[in-house]
Amino acid sequence: MKNQICILISAFLLTLAASPMTAQERRQDGGNRNKWEESMRAEKIAYFTEALELTSEEAEKFWPVYNKCEKEKQKAFDSQMKALRSLDAAVRENKSDNEISSLLKTYIDSLDKRNEIDRKYIPEYQKIISDKKVAKLFLTEEYFRRHQLHKLKKGGAKPTDSK
Repeated sequence: MKNQICILISAFLLTLAASPMTAQERRQDGGNRNKWEESMRAEKIAYFTEALELTSEEAEKFWPVYNKCEKEKQKAFDSQMKALRSLDAAVRENKSDNEISSLLKTYIDSLDKRNEIDRKYIPEYQKIISDKKVAKLFLTEEYFRRHQLHKLKKGGAKPTDSK
């Protein structure tokens, strides 16, 4: 138990250090979104550490790699959403089939990027944790996502909640 608490604290600190928000952004936002993000991050670390049964040595090596992967996935997601908005606008504005075809390709390519990122990081994870734990990582990500959606449906804390 003491070992897991140390792991969770270490992982949480590593995650905070990797936080992309600056102190100025936190002040401008009023801290509400940042508090939600930090709470979510802490919950995710605890959830993943327990589900993957990470040892302290594994956690120390795993979380920096995972955080780097997540940053890349976030950039890919941002590109995906931008491509989706462009595609949506083109359809609503009744653009030509050629233009829509091009935007559709861009959108599909953006979807493929996430899988490419996962493929890229699997060997990195395998250097740190067993194949079974790598498989559990992908399952845990989906279970955690569903867990968070369930909480939102039940009226849990939302990123836009204020004061």
